[in-house]
Amino acid sequence: MDDIPPGWARPTPLGYGSASEAAHFVAAPLLAGACIATVSVLGADADKFRWPAPAMLLLTLSFVALIGAVQYGFHARQHFYSPGDVDTWHPPGGPRPAEELLRREQQRDFQEWRRLSRRGSTAYNAGIVLLGAATTLVLAPPEGASLAHAVCRWTAAVVTAVGSLAELEYILRGRRMRRVLARAVRDARTEGDPGV
Repeated sequence: MDDIPPGWARPTPLGYGSASEAAHFVAAPLLAGACIATVSVLGADADKFRWPAPAMLLLTLSFVALIGAVQYGFHARQHFYSPGDVDTWHPPGGPRPAEELLRREQQRDFQEWRRLSRRGSTAYNAGIVLLGAATTLVLAPPEGASLAHAVCRWTAAVVTAVGSLAELEYILRGRRMRRVLARAVRDARTEGDPGV
């Protein structure tokens, strides 16, 4: 515990907590529902699709990943709170644990939130990419489709595939950028603390 710096832990960037909640509690459940609905359509009308079975597999994997994101988000959320939340539960001037103890507790909980939230983000991102791949397969025209129908569906499939690959690249680039930013913040704190 001695290696934990004084002060309150905070997300980097500061809006990460809100973004994480939006992904885990709004987007992931909606997308998971879309996955199951699409699996049902594929099961009922398989003859209207070129590759229904692989698409169903990818949609199922996407569903599992998105539900994993919800679960990780739920378990992470109980460890995410601010100094204002601490003041609400332990008002200054009333019976209150020592400030250093409250900060260490918040820092410990913050690290657990970050660990679980990262897992939730990984599950969410995997679910998004799998959903894109599945959608690409769903959009491919069935055998025997008319030329105009086939051209439209192949175009839509290619657009979806390119979008999914762009999303994957964005996710990977974002992970690298977060690591660089976190390292810079950590280094700045170390340089600013002569006792380290």
